[in-house]
Amino acid sequence: MPIPSRNLKPFLAYLAPQEYAKLKKFAAKHKMPMTQVIREAITARVAEGNAYVTGFNDGLQDAITAVNEMKHAQMRFPSGKSFAELVTDDLAVRRMKETKDESDGTEEPVPGVQPILQQQQGV
Repeated sequence: MPIPSRNLKPFLAYLAPQEYAKLKKFAAKHKMPMTQVIREAITARVAEGNAYVTGFNDGLQDAITAVNEMKHAQMRFPSGKSFAELVTDDLAVRRMKETKDESDGTEEPVPGVQPILQQQQGV
């Protein structure tokens, strides 16, 4: 199988059958290669100021605030912790880490990724 471009590096990843099926369906629906979907997903996930990560973390923070404001969640256990504290501690560790742009500026853009991402973001 020929390598599509000298700018691309081969990478192998294992997907659960459900993930593979979703990837295949998404790629077919959008008439794009599955590899392109993966490249875009990686680019979007590692981008600084990722709207998905920000939204996810904002949602967790809203849930933490809602639990802390519930009167019934203030019930204390023998350990001394309230139900709200136990739940919010568990939610807090689920936050996604924000990534910083670690590029040194010398990397060439992956062909076709930025235009599609910009199109999806309405730029």
